Order: sequence, then C-alpha cells, then structure tokens
Amino acid sequence: MAGAVLVALDGSSADGPVLDWAADEAARTDAPLRLVTAIDPGVQLTPYEAIASGSPSLAEHLDESAHQLLGAAAERARRRHRDLDIATNVPWGPAAAAIVRLSEGARLVVVGAPARGLLDRILLGSVALPVVAHARCPIAVVPADTAVTTLRRIVVGVDGSEASAHAVELAVSTARASGAAVTCVVGWNLEVQDGVVVTEPGSERWAAVEQRYSARGHHVVDPVVARHPGVDVTVEVRHGTPAKVIAQTAAELDADLVVVGSRGLGGFRGLLLGSVSRRVVEHAGRVVVVVR
Repeated sequence: MAGAVLVALDGSSADGPVLDWAADEAARTDAPLRLVTAIDPGVQLTPYEAIASGSPSLAEHLDESAHQLLGAAAERARRRHRDLDIATNVPWGPAAAAIVRLSEGARLVVVGAPARGLLDRILLGSVALPVVAHARCPIAVVPADTAVTTLRRIVVGVDGSEASAHAVELAVSTARASGAAVTCVVGWNLEVQDGVVVTEPGSERWAAVEQRYSARGHHVVDPVVARHPGVDVTVEVRHGTPAKVIAQTAAELDADLVVVGSRGLGGFRGLLLGSVSRRVVEHAGRVVVVVR
C-alpha cells in the first residue's frame, strides 16, 4: 500500500462515486490505486463450524464474491484511467480494522458515506467514522451522491494548530496541481476583549478579535503559500463555531473539496478525532479530507 490511494468498497450503490473519485485522485497524483473489500462473516463461519463441517465452501464463496466485486471495480477504474497501476486486496475480519491496518504507508484512504441529507449523515455508517478516527494517513470521505468533477474550489479549516497546517499544505499542493482556488477559513465564536464579551459586529473590539484571528490564520497559511507560488489562496475570518463556518463557507462557494485537520487546538489530546473535524465530516455534504 506504500504511496497508494486505497479505496474501500462494499458492493453497495455508493461504490461507484467512491471508486471514480479515488481513481481520479490516483491519476492526478500519479499514485497506484489499491481496491480493498473486507470479508467479515461474523457468526456465519466460526472456527468450530469450519472444523465440524470440514467444508470450506462458505469461505470459498465469500472469497470468490469479494474478488468478483473488486474485479468489476478494477475494470471500471481502468476504463476511466487506462494507465492506472491497480491491485486488489481482500482481507478477512472487521472492515474498519482491516482498512486502518492497510492504511499504514498509504498516500490516502478513500471511504464512502451516506448521501447528504440522510439524517444529517450522523453516523456515517459503521466503517467510515472509525476509519477517519484511526487511519494512519489522510482520509477522504466521499458521499454516495457525489458527482465527480474537476476541482475548482477547495475550502480548508484553519485554527493555528499543527494539524491545520498539514491541512493547508495538502489543500494548497492539491490546488497547485489541479488549478483550483483555496479559501482558508478561520472561525471564532465567543471572545473576550478588554474584559468584555464581544457581541457587536463592527465595533472596535470585534475588529480587534477578527484581526487577531486573521493573524493566526496567516501565520499558518503564508509559509505554505510561499512554497507554492501562483496558487489563488485567500484567508477569511468568520464568526461562528468552526465546524459551522467551514460547512457554510463550503456550501456558499459550492466547494468541491473540504480539508480539515484531525484534531485542532481544542479538545482533549486523547481524542483521536476532534469535534470540529467530526462535525465537518458528518455535515458538510461533500467530499471531506481529514489530515493527521
């Protein structure tokens, strides 16, 4: 899996958009594409049952079905990009755990999620959210109703943390390769200036807070822009909770991609997935890449 775009498939109708997005990303970055589907028979095949029956037929059937699924997926990806380096992998066991294990050394893991508007995509299924929380490389979450397009606008959340710096680096390098524009969003919600809670837009205190957050954003963004000259990058400071302003900005700009860090300045260090990144993944309704 070293340097590969790894896409997790499960045989559902969501596989098409997920596979197409992953194939396009592999082609754009000249990376190998690795197709993965996990076999998790659960109670269908326990060690005792296998020994008692003496028959591997169920295992053979599951394995054959998985390889047929990936074979058809590989054909679809090659029709889209005929020169892709494509290989398949069929691990056994819980899907999320298998994908996390295979993510070691990968360039990107791509997983599917329910279509936008379905109960606000609260749980993201049983696989996507655990993979986002535990994978060892960046993860792209692709909604089932994603229409694959060329990248025109990328929105990235910035809070001054190391994780957000990595997110900006990925967003700007992606934009440089694709010709997209990047909007970096810094959100603030509740602030105290000169001992007073800031509530009045346009006031001197409000302006001072926004200036402070703008400086925080530029501190992260400007060094990245210097390394990638020629990319259209802007920094916006917006009032509201970070997850909300990121999702709203993405909707207003009809962004094709949202990039966030896995854990920002807030939250407990023990959390593998911060509250902001989780809310953005759940509610943005478009492709979101979470960067470690």
